Amino acid sequence: MRIGLQTWGSEGDVQPFIALAAGLVRAGHEVTLLVTDNAARDYSEFAQSFGFKLVDVRNPERPSPEKVERIWREIIEVGNPIRQAELVMRHGFDPVMEAMFAAAKDLCACSDAVVGHFFVFPLRVAAEKSGIPMATVNVVHNCLPSLYIRPPGLPDFGRWFYRLGWKVVRMMVNRIFLPRVNALREKEGLLPDRDVMTQTWASERLNLIAVSPSICSTPSDWNTQNKVCGFLNQPTGLITEELPAGLDAFLAAGEPPVYFTFGSMMIHDLPYLREAAALWMKTVRNVKCRAVFQLPWSDLSAFGTDDNVFKVMRAPYKKVFPKCSVVVHHGGAGTTQSTLFAGCPSVVVAHMSDQFFWGSELERLGVAGPTQMRKGLSSRGLAKAIAQVVASPGMRKRASAIGIAMLKENGVEVAVGLIEAHLTGAQSVT
Repeated sequence: MRIGLQTWGSEGDVQPFIALAAGLVRAGHEVTLLVTDNAARDYSEFAQSFGFKLVDVRNPERPSPEKVERIWREIIEVGNPIRQAELVMRHGFDPVMEAMFAAAKDLCACSDAVVGHFFVFPLRVAAEKSGIPMATVNVVHNCLPSLYIRPPGLPDFGRWFYRLGWKVVRMMVNRIFLPRVNALREKEGLLPDRDVMTQTWASERLNLIAVSPSICSTPSDWNTQNKVCGFLNQPTGLITEELPAGLDAFLAAGEPPVYFTFGSMMIHDLPYLREAAALWMKTVRNVKCRAVFQLPWSDLSAFGTDDNVFKVMRAPYKKVFPKCSVVVHHGGAGTTQSTLFAGCPSVVVAHMSDQFFWGSELERLGVAGPTQMRKGLSSRGLAKAIAQVVASPGMRKRASAIGIAMLKENGVEVAVGLIEAHLTGAQSVT
């Protein structure tokens, strides 16, 4: 089959689609992946290694670094995940929507079936117009209402509140997204959607939940097309990244370090990065631990640190996380599941949207300290949360148990099987 994929967002939204594209190629399919990365990252190396066609669909406006920093600080200062979603759509999605739709129409014209990131409603419109089957991929499990899952963006008052909470959340999500969705649908002569979470974001044919079943068991009130396939993670044999020079020796030279990364939440702005690195350094001194700082800047000498800190631009999580005591991270879907895959406990510093939910999920599983907010984050509060995890062997034990369970899963293989079954008219598989 000729299968087209389309995704948008941060690296955490792109990497699952790269893993899925690689899996589909291994299963004998011809794969094209459309990527709109909000930081314009280059994924061509993966396409060449894994054998799929990559199309880079970029924001035609290309805002200046100064504007990006200003927008980013505004998003963090807002704090509320729902209001943050509106800002993200306004600045990160709306300017590139027409380009994404044009690319989606071209993709549908040369594909037998398509699979899209749940946010990418232009692909769903293009697929409907073309009459080809489509599946959606949710990278977090709180995008589908359920009486068994905490509603996002609201305090957790207990299970009794969930029914009312989901009504509130759906109303707020519809207020932000439905006008955008239906403007395009009506322009293309399609009936308007009524509800974003259960209609726009979830294909009625197949909606994959790319989350480990060790984290999310399928709620009984979800419709049958919603399938928890597992973490879409690249198999170990396909990982091309090596540890940065000197890191292996540093890891072996003392106690397991604390790994600090805010992942795709670290904008490419030196003052902002220095501000984050200084806060991390104060935290390390408070905790009195060894540490690895992940800072996306080519000249790492720009950040002053002590001898007990090793700096990297990036590192392959699957290789380094198992050798760390704690991972301090932003709570992105990919990073969160990577920590669990490695059997490593966390401290989440949530910046926006689903990261607050991932922090609460890790706390529910007993594998993380108290979730911190990026807005108003202090080194003292962060150090206290890290110390709590370090002092709790039970967290490491529980994280290790989840990691062992995840090693037996193969989310990509399950997803490929489901796509083949549901998008070719074959019988459904579980």
